[in-house]
Amino acid sequence: MAKNQKNKRPWFRTTLYIINILAVFAILCSYLAAYVSPAKFWPLAFMGITYPIFLAINVFFVLLWLLLWKRFVFLSLLAVIAGPGNIMTIYPLRFGSAQERYGMSYKVISYNVHSLYGNTPDNLVPEARSQVTEFLAGEKADLICVQEFYANGEDYLKTLHKFSHSIHLDYYFFTNYREFWQKTKINAIATFSKYPIANQGYFRLEDKSTFGIFTDIVTEGDTIRVYNVHLESIRLGNDDYSFYSQLGDPAADEKNFSQGSRKMIWKLKKAFILRARQVSILISHMKNCHYPILIAGDFNDTPSSYAYRILSKGRQDAFVQAGKEFIGSTYAGRFPAFRIDYMLYGDYFTALKYQKKEVNLSDHYPIITEFSLTH
Repeated sequence: MAKNQKNKRPWFRTTLYIINILAVFAILCSYLAAYVSPAKFWPLAFMGITYPIFLAINVFFVLLWLLLWKRFVFLSLLAVIAGPGNIMTIYPLRFGSAQERYGMSYKVISYNVHSLYGNTPDNLVPEARSQVTEFLAGEKADLICVQEFYANGEDYLKTLHKFSHSIHLDYYFFTNYREFWQKTKINAIATFSKYPIANQGYFRLEDKSTFGIFTDIVTEGDTIRVYNVHLESIRLGNDDYSFYSQLGDPAADEKNFSQGSRKMIWKLKKAFILRARQVSILISHMKNCHYPILIAGDFNDTPSSYAYRILSKGRQDAFVQAGKEFIGSTYAGRFPAFRIDYMLYGDYFTALKYQKKEVNLSDHYPIITEFSLTH
């Protein structure tokens, strides 16, 4: 018996080693996903989404080899440490002292309010709007970037005036995702500011909805440009969530699984490609900007994505610099349950404090950063 068990051990070890090699290949592909535009090769983008899973698997193998056969430990260990930037976007490790405050500080909020439906579309919009308004007013922010701001039933100028007055921010700019002939309907990206807005504009792909706005805000002695973005959503419906929840069910119908998986892949592919195009437009616009830039909003993508890498190139991530949570998921729904809302900034800013407020008012959580401006 002992001899048979001994003979089986090499097979067991070989099987683990092969699985480990596949896990290493997968995590390396997830790194590569951030450098290849989905518009050129979209399959790699799927690997970026699953980076946290591949990271966990490789960490497991590091621990396993330490216990069993130490000479194999470097396989996954080297793969993990090859992507330190990716790890920092999941859990920010800081060994220095707290950031120093320079002059005045500004409190900025980014919040996808889910069309003011709360967590589900069954909620009453007026009630949800009142709760969101009360929350934002209580935060006393200097700048608020809102995505999916929805209102219907009265002149939009009255709605915006009342909302801005309620949250104590007198200046605002908004653009609807789609143009409406009614003057009583708003479904928009909106930026509200304590300080005057000197210039503004919006971004829209041909035959598509608005995906971002910019505002040049004149603070006390300085002008900054704020990009409030809402990149392409996967647009998952109830049937997609039903399919997603049944992925681990062995009794799931094979035909429904095949149809559901094809539909999910098609939606993800479309969103990956559109986000790559949107990011390209944003970057081109930013190249001509001479003001300090702050980017806030819902990217609908993970920190391992191409969209995040392109927008964060040469900039800091407020979560990485001042956050304290592990992973810091900003989406309150079932998928994608990752960090998909961000604040990115250049050298002119210093993030003093980052916070995600787990308030049950939307399918996203608001993110709040306190910035100091340097000269």
